[in-house]
Amino acid sequence: MERNFMKDNLIFSLLLIFWLLILIVIFSTSYNVNFINYLLFSALILNMLIAYNLRIVAGLITSLFLVFGYGSYLLYSIIVLNTISEFKLEYAFWLVSFPVGAFLSGSLEREFRVLKERLREFEEREKLVLLDDVTGFYNPFGFFQRLEEEIKRAQRYKETFSILYINIVDWKELKNIYGEDGYKSILRVIANEILKNTRTTDIKGRIEDGVLGIILPDTDINSVKIVKEKLHRALDKIIVEIGGKRRVISLKIKIGEAEFQEGEDTLIIWERAKDSSKYDV
Repeated sequence: MERNFMKDNLIFSLLLIFWLLILIVIFSTSYNVNFINYLLFSALILNMLIAYNLRIVAGLITSLFLVFGYGSYLLYSIIVLNTISEFKLEYAFWLVSFPVGAFLSGSLEREFRVLKERLREFEEREKLVLLDDVTGFYNPFGFFQRLEEEIKRAQRYKETFSILYINIVDWKELKNIYGEDGYKSILRVIANEILKNTRTTDIKGRIEDGVLGIILPDTDINSVKIVKEKLHRALDKIIVEIGGKRRVISLKIKIGEAEFQEGEDTLIIWERAKDSSKYDV
């Protein structure tokens, strides 16, 4: 998000600099150059750049100096040089344009910043809606949404991926023995072991009580079997702190695997992995 914000600042700055370059070309090729107006217009663009990149306060402070400088020039021209005999509308225009330009440019930057912040908050809330609060993995909706996306990606780029179906067979017994809070502690340890034994790019989900799923992008059936064995070694026996005591708990885990095949949808590949878990011994 911060990177996008910096990109927008750069684009706006380059746009104003481009206008300034056009102005320089026009004035340099014109025989009727009003050099003062040229300087004032350049100062206005630079002031807007300052207001956009350094916020509205910096722009308004800069505009005060510009107004003071231009106003002093007008007074000097009237009192000392006698080159100005009457007050023209363009003088008032330039005196007003600096603070107005800084205010508009700074306000534009502020609105962009607020919009991006709201978008970031929306994205964070959306993530929370898709996450399981115990494991930190995707909930069923989020997991199968990501599975659908992975299927489309595999079909588009002719790639493959695999999934793992993890069944905690004795989850009801664990909940009866250790209670709801104890069972949640067990799930957190299981989730942590899965994170340690899989890649950050792998997509994890808690599908229902006792069932977890993992999507492994760019992974064929042989590679996913290696991951399966690693998870068995990590999950068959775990250490959990429950009620202030460390306990060694043996889990009954069955893991099924399936590699994506052309034409499959989310339900088919998931059911294949689920059926495979029945033969895991």
